[in-house]
Amino acid sequence: MNKKAFIFDLDGVIVDTAKFHFIAWQRLAASLGINFTHEENEQLKGVSRVNSLKKILEWGGNKTITAEVFSGENGPKE
Repeated sequence: MNKKAFIFDLDGVIVDTAKFHFIAWQRLAASLGINFTHEENEQLKGVSRVNSLKKILEWGGNKTITAEVFSGENGPKE
């Protein structure tokens, strides 16, 4: 097949996934007993996943999990 074009989508151009990110973070937060609001979600725009999780844990007053699960910006400990 001769390809003549392709579609390149930056998040939000063709498909807006922001609501799905919110739902995923909200479910994770709820599983940890943390109330996660739309206002808090707005503060996570442009923030890495690791730092987003850290902020959610901090908002929930759960700094112990942050220290145990993460070792800096490189993600979960092995």
